[in-house]
This record gives sequence, C-alpha cells and structure tokens, in this order.
Amino acid sequence: MPETPGSTVSAKDREAVARAPSAGRWSLVGWLAIGTLLLGAGSVPWILSEPIRVGKLINRLLPGLDADITVGRASIGWSGPIVLEDVHVLPRSGAAEPIAIARIEGSHGLAKMLLTLGDLGTFRVQGLDLHVIFRGNRRSNLTGLFARPEPSASGDSSSSGRKLSPVRVRVEVEDAVARVEGPWSSEQWVSDPVDVVATLGPAKEGNWSEWTIEPVELLSRAELKPSVAQGVLAYIAPVLAEATRTAGLFSLRLEGGRFPVGDPAAGTLSGVLSMHAVDLGPGPLVRNVVDTLPIGLRPPESIRIADDANVVFRLENRRVWHEGLAFGVPLAQAGRRLDIESSGTVGVDDGELDLKLVLPLPLDMPANRPVLQAMAGKSISVGVGGVLGRPKVLFDGSIRGVAGQVLDELLGGRRRGGPDPIPMPRRRPPSFPGPDRLPAAPRRDDPAAATGEDGVDPAVGQVIDLVGGVLDEVARRRAERAAAQQDAEEAEADGPQRPRRPLLDRLRSRRGLQPAP
Repeated sequence: MPETPGSTVSAKDREAVARAPSAGRWSLVGWLAIGTLLLGAGSVPWILSEPIRVGKLINRLLPGLDADITVGRASIGWSGPIVLEDVHVLPRSGAAEPIAIARIEGSHGLAKMLLTLGDLGTFRVQGLDLHVIFRGNRRSNLTGLFARPEPSASGDSSSSGRKLSPVRVRVEVEDAVARVEGPWSSEQWVSDPVDVVATLGPAKEGNWSEWTIEPVELLSRAELKPSVAQGVLAYIAPVLAEATRTAGLFSLRLEGGRFPVGDPAAGTLSGVLSMHAVDLGPGPLVRNVVDTLPIGLRPPESIRIADDANVVFRLENRRVWHEGLAFGVPLAQAGRRLDIESSGTVGVDDGELDLKLVLPLPLDMPANRPVLQAMAGKSISVGVGGVLGRPKVLFDGSIRGVAGQVLDELLGGRRRGGPDPIPMPRRRPPSFPGPDRLPAAPRRDDPAAATGEDGVDPAVGQVIDLVGGVLDEVARRRAERAAAQQDAEEAEADGPQRPRRPLLDRLRSRRGLQPAP
C-alpha cells in the first residue's frame, strides 16, 4: 500500500504494532507455565502427606513385608523434616497387630532425600509398642510378617527370599516396650523401655539389603515370667520349654546382628543370656533325662539354673546355637545335686532340637548295680532330638564307652600285673548275650534310631542290664575264688593232709571197710 503524503507512521512501526499482541500472549503463556510448575512442585508435599499414600509408599520401600502400613497423620515438606504419627503395622494374615508407633521424625526434607538418591537420613522412633502373642504351637502374630522365601530351582533358599531395598536409612528407637503373652500363663510379660539402633543398607556380600543391629544391653535383671521364658528364651535355653514353673531374673545383651530384608530368620545374631537365681519346675526335657538315667533318681520338683550362668548364643543358618547352660537336679542327700551342661541348636522355623547334655555321675551310685558303682564320678553324654516341648532322649554312645572302660578296668587285671583271672566255663551262661551281640548304640545323626513313646531309647536299658550282668558274674566268681584260696590257706596252716580220694572211700564204706590211710 503506497504511503500518502504527510503520513508519520512508517512501515516498520506498523509491523511492530502488528506483532505486539502475539509477543504478549507468548510471555503470558510462559509465566503461566512457570507458575504451574512451581504450584505443582509446591503441592507435591501436600499430595504425599495424604496418610493413605504415605502408607503405600512405606510398603514399597520395605520389600518382603507381608503387612499393610497405616498412618494417622503425616507432615512432609521440601526442606522441613518428615513427621509421621500414629503408625500401625497390620499383618495381611489377619493376625493381631504386632507393632504400633506413636511418632516418627526424620532428619531430611523431601528435597535432600531426592538429591542424595535414596539416603533417607536418620529417623527417630518414639513410643514403639511391640506386642507378641504366642499360640500353643509357638507360632505368634509375628509369624508370616515376612513371607517365607521359596526355594530356588536348585533347592537352595539361602538367598532367594532376600530383597534389595532402594533406600538407605538409620533408625534410632527410643523407649520401646515389648509385651509378650501366650497360653502358658494368663499374666502378660512387659519389658522395661529399651533403646535400639538399626541401619538399613546394601549387604556387604550379596545383592540384597539388610538391617544391621548395633550392640546393646537390651534387658537388665528383668523378671522371668512364663510367657517370655516359653515363647522367646526357650530357643536360647531349651530347658525352659514347657517348664511348669519359672522364677528368677534374667539379663539379655545383644552383640550385634544382620538381618536380610525379606528373610530375617536367615540373619545372624549373637549375644549373652544371663540368668540370676532361676528356679524351674522341670519340663519334659529334664523329666525324660532323669527317667532314662538308671541311677535311681526321682523326677525333682524343682531344678536350679547355675547361679549367674552366662549362656552364649548365636543365630545362624536359621538355627539358634547355645553354649554354657548348666542346671542342677537335686540328689537324695541334702545340699547335693547332679549338674547337667547343655549345648546345641534349636531350629527357628520348626523348633527342632539337636542338643548334647553332659552329665557327671555322682560318687554315691546304687550299691545293687555294680556297673553303676564302677562308673561313679565319670561323665556320660546324652543326645536330645525331637522339638521344643516334645524332646527325645538318645544316649549318643558315650555311656557304652564308659561301660567298656569300666569292664576293661575290672577284667584287665592280668595285663596290669594283677592276679590271674578266674577260668571261665566252656558253656556261656544263658543270662546274657556275648559281646558280639550287644545292641548297637543309636547314633544321633541316624534318623532310623528307635525310641519309645516317651522319647527314651529302649536299647539303653539293655546295655546297662547287660553290663551289670557281666559284672555280677565276675563278682560272683571272684568271691568263689577268694573263698577257695582262704580254705587252702587254712588247710596249709593245720599241717600236711593226706590226699582225699572220695570215690575209693565211698566204695570201702559200702563194704564195711575203713578208709585207706
């Protein structure tokens, strides 16, 4: 369009005016976009603070947990600390709630967590209430909280259930309280407040995460009530299983442990259980051992754990191993007892027993059992299988070895320069079998070892009776020999005697003749 004379608006000005509305629109759009992003970013903490979303997020951060996490109130900010209140852990199996937490406060805000790529910092846990309820089969509301790993194709489940967590965190638990109850008593056991520090991070060996527990004096001189003794401590001290009465105090120290995420039973843990003036009403373990021993003991009404006994324990390979447990069974004489030392393992998943009891036999053994008198002061060992509450007692062969040693001492006088043994008759006495027919001692690792209904190996009594019969026969013949020697000595003291001919004398007597001079 041609410019008219006297016009003051140039073509460039008209073009700038035409572009002005378009540039303003784009500027507005940009500012709106930035504002939307800022508003969205600012609303992220508000969105994440929704309790339902927080619970689901925690579930995703704890793989292998077969439970739902509920949160009553949550406060999450970009810079401020994360605070969770009224937290509950609800097993999906429908069991009673085992864990409730009053307050959890983190050290990092949401921005720092994102910048550190999964490092959640430190969380302080206050008001933790652990409520464990045992059933008659020793399973509790904690059972199944973590799904049991399925074995791999090769049959190895050692690492198949372990999970890799995307986060790292340190947890400081303050003033936690544990409550334990079960069918053994109507009284609930409640612990004193305890502090525990745990860290979640990648395992040193393996492609999974694990919880690391720092050393801690967990309990000090706590009261030993049936619920905690039967449900928890029986795995460390099996003599507590099904005890009819418990009295005394105990302390528990943890030396530290590691628990894989998704399979805590496959973890490792070590510590010391100290018992102070503990008296027990004997359970099936003590009763079976006392009934099995052929030393004339009656089942005691009470047994005493060794004063201030320190039982060292360790969790490894899904079993709890212990050593240093000693308890005493009262003897007939006042103030005396038979001390028994226990060591071995208990299965975490099934309570399977693999124990060894060492028993030093007392010096005053029954006088009517020569073999037992000869074994006085020696030690025998007993193997115990079965499960917690239903033990099976097996002599592991040591009693046969001790009996053999006693026989060697009694019958081996000729080798040691003693008197000649009494000649044995050609015909073997029918009251006992020969050595080649001795019943074989059952081996602890032999699953086919036969036991009676009460858990006592029937071969044990046969071995004891057999050895006792041998020694009775030896004692009788030694007495006959001693009597014959005494007669010979008396005859020699009276002077020389004519040789006796009993057959010829009887013939002369029948014919009315005098005996031959």
